[in-house]
Formats: sequence, structure tokens, C-alpha cells
Amino acid sequence: MTSYAVIQTGGKQYQVKSGDVLDVEKLEAEVGTRIELTDVRLVSEDSGVSVGTPLVDGALVTAEIEDQFRGPKIIIFKYKNKTHYRKKNGHRQSYTRIRIQDILTGGATPPPFVPKVKPEVVSEATEVEAPVAEEKPAPRRRTRAATATETPEATTEVATEEKPAPARRTRAKAAAATTATETSTDEKPAPKRRTRAAAKKDTPETTPEAETPVEESSEETPK
Repeated sequence: MTSYAVIQTGGKQYQVKSGDVLDVEKLEAEVGTRIELTDVRLVSEDSGVSVGTPLVDGALVTAEIEDQFRGPKIIIFKYKNKTHYRKKNGHRQSYTRIRIQDILTGGATPPPFVPKVKPEVVSEATEVEAPVAEEKPAPRRRTRAATATETPEATTEVATEEKPAPARRTRAKAAAATTATETSTDEKPAPKRRTRAAAKKDTPETTPEAETPVEESSEETPK
């Protein structure tokens, strides 16, 4: 018969045996340490079952803390009809994961605790240091003060290299140029427009010729 016990933690009761893993309400302890649960309500052994009133005298359950985490989010929504009352809230409960080690009775003391040490993986390959690239000096930024302190010789050389801006042509100059070109060229007279009245005057009046009667031939046709 496998021995088991009933313990109470966080306002809840759990039936546990050696090696069980439970998620209980948060316990103030660090991960990797051992805790002692003294709130034992029932113990079942090969000799019999002992029930506490309310606790079992001399009973003790030891457990190891494996993790501290939070559960899924729960939405709490409150609503009241015809009062325009709405309230929404979220909650995530904190839990502690424990592993049951021993169930002791009769005032027995627990054995010394040996924490589990996770072996650290050490890489044998030595890291090769990458060559450090030489940092190039940042380019010097030219400011207005630096340009103002330049020598006058350099400014004169720059001024001589610049090409003169082309002259801007204004409307007055353009009008004068067009009038000069119009006077220089020979103006041709515009062609005279011929109207219907002038055409009648130019053409002499002609009388229609009298139609000449066609003379009939007196020759008889041969028989």
C-alpha cells in the first residue's frame, strides 16, 4: 500500500504522495529551496490511516520549490441593468510549483536537503578574437565660422573662377529689338481685296448673240 497524505495550503486541500508535482497558491520561497508543510490533515500508511483533529500530531511533508509563475488572464466584467454600470478588469493569479519529497510521521526529522545543480555546459572551443579595425577619423565639418576666417586670397580665386551671370532680357529691350527689325526690312504692300462690285465694273457688258436659223438643205435624197 502506497502511503499518501492530505495537506492544506492556500485554503485548499491536496492528496499527495512522494514524487508528485503540484501547482499551489504562491508561497514565499525561492526557487531551488525546500519547504516544510506542517498542515497535514490525514496520513495513510501500511500500519493504518490516521486522521487529524484537525491536524495529525508529528506529521510533516517536505517539498522542493521548482518554479514561480503566473496563470492565464481572467476577465472580470460587472454589469447592472438599466443603470449604465459597466466595469471590466483582468486578473492573473500567481502560482508556485512544488515537488513532494517525503511524508514523515511521529515527529521524524527530514534528511539533509541536497539541491539539484544543473550542469553548466562549457564549450571547449576557444573563441577567436576578431581583429579590431582601425577607426578612421570622422570628416571635419565645415561651419560658417570656418568659412568666414578663410584668407582673402582664396576668396578672390573662387570669385575669379565663377562665370558672370547672363544679362537678363526685359520686356522694354525685347520691344525695341522687334521695332528695329521691322523698320530694317522692306514692307510689302498688302494685296488688294477684289469685291463683287469691282468685278462688275471691270468686265464689259456683253449682249447675247441672236440665234441664227439653221438653213435646211434643199437637196433631195437620191432615190
